[in-house]
Amino acid sequence: MSVRVASDRAHEVDRFAETVAAAVARHPTADPWRPGAAASDVLPQLEAALAAAGWDELAEDPELIGFVAPAAAELGRGFASLRPIDRLLGGALAVGGRLARYAAAGDRLVTPRAGRLELASAEQVSAVAYADSLHVASVEAARPEAAVEGPLAAARMRSWVAGSVGYLAGVCQEGLRLTLEHTRSRVAFGRPLAALEPVQQTLADAAALVEGLRLMTLDEPGADELAYAGDAAVRALSSCQQLTGALGFTLEFPLQRAYRRVRASRAWTDAALESWEAS
Repeated sequence: MSVRVASDRAHEVDRFAETVAAAVARHPTADPWRPGAAASDVLPQLEAALAAAGWDELAEDPELIGFVAPAAAELGRGFASLRPIDRLLGGALAVGGRLARYAAAGDRLVTPRAGRLELASAEQVSAVAYADSLHVASVEAARPEAAVEGPLAAARMRSWVAGSVGYLAGVCQEGLRLTLEHTRSRVAFGRPLAALEPVQQTLADAAALVEGLRLMTLDEPGADELAYAGDAAVRALSSCQQLTGALGFTLEFPLQRAYRRVRASRAWTDAALESWEAS
């Protein structure tokens, strides 16, 4: 690939990410979750805007894989629904044979298993109270459909993996931004928190993890990167919550939303990867 072609490609990737960021800004996602609730953060207006921008084409064309992670990072920055990421698989993500996220009766369920995507039509689901707004449901009955195999299954899974890494990177970037804002404005011992050496050390550790996640989005992140990203995201935002103290756990401060999202995401991505790679 020539330097000119590579430059043009990078420009196109940046423009698509900017388009997604603009859609997120126009359609901010509220957080409907409360302790013990079964909640959904799906925003149809945002999903329609993404579809109009060409989001659903990302999983069908291998040439577009490089667009996925940077665009997904913009969804993460806005704490948007994860359903657009799961749409890259072709339906609602299901794991363990019983749980699915963003699933309702009549929806197509997609279970990554042993290098293929097993499809089913949800016939009966029951909402599950969950620690995040992922519209998690217990699948009581589903009608099997033909599985997606071969190159198409691999392409969709690659897109979903890249999107999941990008999303985690974006959530952590926003979480770190919120933490920096807090430590610069909060005064302790006559100085901003950010001026205290222990705080600076913790901020540096979190920033290093977040920068590593951001750098992953510049290439095509794979399964190994996703396995690392889930743990790195949790560690980075754990440090952020340590620095914000009790405020970071309150529903009024959005950092708790970032932390809940990465904890929940790690559980789902780990389960999906393990199932996909099973022999």
